[in-house]
Amino acid sequence: MHTLLCVHLLLGLAFAVHAQNDTCPSLCTCAFHGRSNGKGLRTVLCKNPSLTAIPVNLPSDTVKFRLERTSVSRVFRGAFSTLPNLVYLWLTYNSITIVHPRSFTNLTFLHELRLDGNLLSTFPWEALRDTPRLRTLGLHNNRLSRVPPQAARFLGNITYLDLSSNRLSTLPNELTTLWPLTTQSEPQRSVVLGLQDNPWLCDCRLSVLLDISKAPESSLVLLDRFLTCIGPPDLAGVPFQSVDLPRCRRPSVLTSATKVTTLLGSNVLLRCDARGYPTPALIWIKSARPNLYNTVVQESPRKGLRWSVISLNGISYKDAGEYRCRAQNMAGTSEAIISLNVVGVINGNSDSKKPAAPKSPLKPPSERKPNQRLKMTPSLFPKNVTGGLLSPPKRILTTLKASRDKMKRDRTGRPSLPQS
Repeated sequence: MHTLLCVHLLLGLAFAVHAQNDTCPSLCTCAFHGRSNGKGLRTVLCKNPSLTAIPVNLPSDTVKFRLERTSVSRVFRGAFSTLPNLVYLWLTYNSITIVHPRSFTNLTFLHELRLDGNLLSTFPWEALRDTPRLRTLGLHNNRLSRVPPQAARFLGNITYLDLSSNRLSTLPNELTTLWPLTTQSEPQRSVVLGLQDNPWLCDCRLSVLLDISKAPESSLVLLDRFLTCIGPPDLAGVPFQSVDLPRCRRPSVLTSATKVTTLLGSNVLLRCDARGYPTPALIWIKSARPNLYNTVVQESPRKGLRWSVISLNGISYKDAGEYRCRAQNMAGTSEAIISLNVVGVINGNSDSKKPAAPKSPLKPPSERKPNQRLKMTPSLFPKNVTGGLLSPPKRILTTLKASRDKMKRDRTGRPSLPQS
């Protein structure tokens, strides 16, 4: 019985050693860490400077994988997709410059990801959508100069974020809103944030972060609370705790009109006003004609306010269209549109469109038939201001009477007596 038991133990040990040697990649070491229930957790450590790529034959039951101080420069797509049980992934102090956005597929149980001590200038934040249980993200000692606003969408479950020793000068407000102030009625989980050793530019973009870090009941815990500003010049060297910054305000744009109709050849001024903090910059954009050869006047009468006027001289049909006044500052961008319509003539009264009736010329007396009287039509007389007819002028009546007397003398051969 005792001999049989020893044989079984030796066979099991030999099988385990054989399986381990078959699955553990070269230049790496594999180890089991026991549990109280008798099951082991496999850890794989690859720590060799001659290693230039992540091994592809990692054991599928690996729970913790460490790649340290190698010559690996990139993490390819699906590099760990055969490790569905992976919980800890340490890729520290290598030469990694590129991480594929789908590097972490099939890592639904990943809890900790560390990329400290690499050469990353950008990080694919969208890659974290494949790690829904991720709580720890270490990016210490890289070359990151920016955290984009959309990164906040993938960091909602993070409780430890280390961004220290990078090249960051600010953080987006979208990120700081993930860590609201805690209240007794609605306690929030704490988030540990490493920000030290970065060239922080203390402006309104950091105002929310500073307010949260100063609050007595804050969900945000800084690894180093003695952070200092590197700029602007008046705040260089000042600790965060001594700085009061105003909040950034997204620009709002207002135009004097939304639609303008003007005559061909005329001059037009288009104006817009913008408010925001910091004081927004204004530009005019016309999609159909990007290069505007016009006079633009801008002025900022006080902090937070700016207006701009664009001058269009000798309007032509090609000047018609939409003009966009765009305001921008570090808090965002806004714009307003003015639609310009160019017409050739101005429509008058409807009567003016009707053609005037031709006037019949007045025949001289010698061409008229005998006893033909001149018909006094209303169209021959001017109208007064009220629309009525004026009385015929006396000079016209006298001329008509003299013409009739001459006709009678011609027929009778004797002069006619003057009538009283």
